[in-house]
Amino acid sequence: MNAHYVNLIRPYAGWAAGALLATAIFIGLIATTVAFPLFLFASACALAAFRYWDDLKTFDFWALDEWIRTRRDSIGIRDWHAAHHAAEYFCSPVVVKARNEAAAEMNSIMMELIRDKGRADTGAYFSSTATSLISENNTGRTHTHYDVAQARYNQCNTALSRELLELLTRGNLFAKGLLMRDDTAMPERVIPTSRWRVMSLDIAKDTASGAGWSYTGILVGKKQSDVKLKKLPGAPPLPANK
Repeated sequence: MNAHYVNLIRPYAGWAAGALLATAIFIGLIATTVAFPLFLFASACALAAFRYWDDLKTFDFWALDEWIRTRRDSIGIRDWHAAHHAAEYFCSPVVVKARNEAAAEMNSIMMELIRDKGRADTGAYFSSTATSLISENNTGRTHTHYDVAQARYNQCNTALSRELLELLTRGNLFAKGLLMRDDTAMPERVIPTSRWRVMSLDIAKDTASGAGWSYTGILVGKKQSDVKLKKLPGAPPLPANK
């Protein structure tokens, strides 16, 4: 079917399915035959499948029971945190502190490089060949220090990603995100706990993927009755208690 007509008809398919279903029920109650009501019922099911086909293709029917339980448990979560910031509250304080220190060092080095470049652009930084060589050596060492800090930062993020993933796999934490299909973001949904066993988590990008699944905009939370938020140096402000 032409894509234009599909997009034109699909928004009304749900209403048509509801009308056919109501008609089938009404006729079934007053008629002596069941053939026509069954035909109307089948037509309503076909229209409903047509309307929600994309959702049906992405829905894991085998995990329906777990999806319902996960959805139910997530109702008690008041505060959701981006995966990068969730590590501040739910992961090892030692690793979080090391990551924050590496990030602060990277920022400091970057600011130093920007200042040096500004002085060089004005001509005030190089007064002779000797000072120029010294500056180049200092810049090289600065870049080396930045690379070392970045490697440490990435290692900490990898460790925190693994720790969060383990908590999600055990069901101690819950997560939701935008399901990606053909580079298109589907509506936000809670991610079934079992799915974390076959996916990897990247808290630096707030994404998760694996086994054909891909999510972006990952948010992590815990039922309010179970969580005691902690504030670490460099962490975002804690949400106000209501």
